[in-house]
Amino acid sequence: MKENKQALYFNMILGTIGTILIALSAVRYQTKEYNYIGYVMIFFGFALTISYINYLEKKSGISKKMTWIRFIVSFILFISFSYFLYF
Repeated sequence: MKENKQALYFNMILGTIGTILIALSAVRYQTKEYNYIGYVMIFFGFALTISYINYLEKKSGISKKMTWIRFIVSFILFISFSYFLYF
């Protein structure tokens, strides 16, 4: 059981890194293209993807506390990386 939880948390970390990288590349693309409608579409799609990931994490048995910790850490990382790398 403990190994199963470790595998879930490891996959959760990998998924978080992947979504952060996708969001950063989308921000990079949008800053080069100056397409404001694209901003709305990318962030709306990103929000839908994150909500689906949260649904899957709930179904797999990850606690709500860990989901919120992941969300807060990924949001802080996204904001700080996007600020320092692209603006």
